[in-house]
Amino acid sequence: MNEPSTAAIETALVRLETSIRQLKVQYDMFFNGALPRQPYELRARVEGIIKQYTNAPIRKYAHRFHFNALVGRYNSFSELWGKTLRTLEEGERTQPERLNGEKLLDRCRIHNPIEEQERLRGIHARYLEARAKWEKRGGKLPFDVFVKGIAAQAERLRQKSACDEIELRLVISERKVHLKARPGR
Repeated sequence: MNEPSTAAIETALVRLETSIRQLKVQYDMFFNGALPRQPYELRARVEGIIKQYTNAPIRKYAHRFHFNALVGRYNSFSELWGKTLRTLEEGERTQPERLNGEKLLDRCRIHNPIEEQERLRGIHARYLEARAKWEKRGGKLPFDVFVKGIAAQAERLRQKSACDEIELRLVISERKVHLKARPGR
């Protein structure tokens, strides 16, 4: 195999670094909905440069180190993009869902709030976090008070709609955090 010249290696490293940066920007745009499809062509060019120089005899340690660092960076991004694509394909939300002008942050279904306290711990933590972020409230809502309030709401819903399950929804509406309950479907 012919050994590439120092100038060719330096040019390839600059081109690889620039292409990885552009690829990251284009994937960010794709995931945010600004691009209609993935940047396949640019990704193929980056992978072509990597394949070309992976087994090439690069004499200078600085060039080999720089190349390996860029390949590691590309591999990290590639793994992240793959995970994000799988998440999108599985239908999981990456941004809060919007319903009737509300942002849905979290939801859970429960039968008996008193018996299912472990399931409520997550939504309680998310509720406190959302209040601190959106309403700038510093006060804490003790977990036991939270559970009692949900249990009372669940009992009212059961009497009103004869349901055995309720759905709790943590939403933000007009910069206010609300925990809403409705009959489970």
